[in-house]
Amino acid sequence: MTQISFIITTYNIESYIGQCLKSLAACLMPGDQVVLVDDGSTDGTAKRVEQFVSDGGFPEGILWTPVWFGTNTMGGVGIAANVGMDYAERDTIFFVDGDDYLVPDAFLRARRAFSNNSTDIFLVNYDEFDDQKKVLKKPADSHRWPTLERSLPGEQRRIAALAMIAVPWRKFYRRSFLAENKIRFPEGDFFFEDNPFHWRVCRHATSIGFSNQLVCHHRINRPGQTMASTGIEFVATFTHFSTIWNEIPAPEAACKLQAVRWLIGNISWQIPRLNPQAWPVYFAAASSAFSGIPNEIWGHPELADQHASLSWYYATEMRSGNTWRVVQSLQNDRIMSKLAAMGNRISAVETKLKQLTAESDKIKQTVQARRDIDIFQSILHMRG
Repeated sequence: MTQISFIITTYNIESYIGQCLKSLAACLMPGDQVVLVDDGSTDGTAKRVEQFVSDGGFPEGILWTPVWFGTNTMGGVGIAANVGMDYAERDTIFFVDGDDYLVPDAFLRARRAFSNNSTDIFLVNYDEFDDQKKVLKKPADSHRWPTLERSLPGEQRRIAALAMIAVPWRKFYRRSFLAENKIRFPEGDFFFEDNPFHWRVCRHATSIGFSNQLVCHHRINRPGQTMASTGIEFVATFTHFSTIWNEIPAPEAACKLQAVRWLIGNISWQIPRLNPQAWPVYFAAASSAFSGIPNEIWGHPELADQHASLSWYYATEMRSGNTWRVVQSLQNDRIMSKLAAMGNRISAVETKLKQLTAESDKIKQTVQARRDIDIFQSILHMRG
């Protein structure tokens, strides 16, 4: 069985790290290594980690390698993840987000499958755990699994891997493969750096495996999480697209087409979440990125599946320099959304008013009936 260096990255996740470490402990086997890189946490994360280890939270035979940064580094997880790889000593690497938690039985099944396949990278599945609603849900690429595990020819298999969500903690990596190809996370004052890393590993891998095992519950909608961003951080997407695009050799047309799909997919979920204050910078970067895509790629028949989407319309307008049309469309959408919300509130008030009117009528009828009874009783009393 392959031995694994688990690389955990943490930053101010005191409330979650205990569950993460406990779930990881159930996945460990003798000879494994746990590398924890804390990116300068200022809460009680470090104390929680040290307490877990001192209480014997990990089984015997595990190499424990903690790395504590004195201050938080710029950007996202890139620097911490790269340092974690520097300290990794086992033949396989598996990343773990410190606020996530593993599913031990499924992880161990996936681990056995990877050991039997011995591919450069091995993709597995996960669920998302909504920290606000406390419910599990499927990630956006879950619909792809019915076809992923079938035997795909070489380049189709690579494109299928590239089409999956780029998170690093859903893959087993052969460490020598990463080292031989000098694959690292980009480091800079930006987030979403897992995207160029995903593209590098998928493009360089000579063998890729898949296993539809739900090995992890990825936490979303928690305070302070990057994915909850609604502002200028999304501009990093276009920096990463430029990196991805420039690293793809011209003959790899299939990868170029997939890169365009990737970019369109990103703007489809980012644009509705943008604050209007971020529009000028975001759309300027988007326009530059889309206008740099050659006509022979943009007009390729294999992108026809994108043409019916709203994001394709946005991309086409930005590519043509008509960013104002996108802004106008968003403004109209927001006005319509506000009008719809106002209409719903008015409808609710009208419904409540009808209920109150009906109740008032019943009260009036009851009062009138009581008066009629009193009058009738008075008449009877007078006749008696």
